[in-house]
Amino acid sequence: MTARHIPIMIAFVTVCALATASAQTVEVPFDFVHNQIVVKITIDGKGPFNALIDTGTDPSAIDIGTAREVGIKIGSTGRKSTGGGTEVNLNYACKMSTLGVGSITATNVEAAALDLSRVSERMGAPISAIIGYSFLKKRIVQFDYPRSTVRFLDRSPSTIRDAVSLPFRYKYNVLIDGVLVNGKPVTANLDTGSSGTFQLSPQAIKVLGLSEDAARGKASTSVGYNGTFENREGTIKNVTIGTISVDHPQVLFFGAGTGHDKAPWSINIGNDFMKKYVVTVDYVKKKVTFAPFS
Repeated sequence: MTARHIPIMIAFVTVCALATASAQTVEVPFDFVHNQIVVKITIDGKGPFNALIDTGTDPSAIDIGTAREVGIKIGSTGRKSTGGGTEVNLNYACKMSTLGVGSITATNVEAAALDLSRVSERMGAPISAIIGYSFLKKRIVQFDYPRSTVRFLDRSPSTIRDAVSLPFRYKYNVLIDGVLVNGKPVTANLDTGSSGTFQLSPQAIKVLGLSEDAARGKASTSVGYNGTFENREGTIKNVTIGTISVDHPQVLFFGAGTGHDKAPWSINIGNDFMKKYVVTVDYVKKKVTFAPFS
């Protein structure tokens, strides 16, 4: 999967934090399948269903077949979905009356109904929904990758040493400054719906002078909301996130016309990088924290 947003008009995470258990902390186990976060959910009291948690989806998404199975009323006007892929996957506005994640039950959750069969095919299991911003907003969400647990916290966690905390702004994506690519400042997107390490947008490839590196890269394919699309795999000199420095990381070079031409970010940070950390996305204070596992 790649960073994506499904516009609502479509009638569509040197200091860090670990949570201490409390009555207000909800812990939900997840399966880490193909570097994707898969949780069990209920929709309108039915289920359980498999769902991904994706900080790059806005609002949330439900497979159109699941929506019909549950009995959700779907809008009559289909709109083009944004995100990775070269096909057209229409989406339809809807609401989940209730969305249950662990012991949390959210009501009237805005969503877009669309075909998620390509995502399910790539995952090797049915994916019935994508939990996005309409559920995550106003929450403090901690992705404990090493323990395969996502926590929903009632307060910002206490700080510990040897971690990085950066502010973010939200515009259909969790957009972070304080990130460098080959020593140059860029805007990054924290994307729990991405299975890769780092991905570069077409515009960033040009601005950073990496067009020749991209052209030399090995061809590979990814799956987004709009089907499959081709990338190029390669390495770059360095990515630095706060004080975290990664030399010669593997990256995907996103090509023009694959759904990323208008991305508001230069580099996408995916689960293959974050899986070494406990990552907290505080939507209340607009702060992302990367804590090393210990």
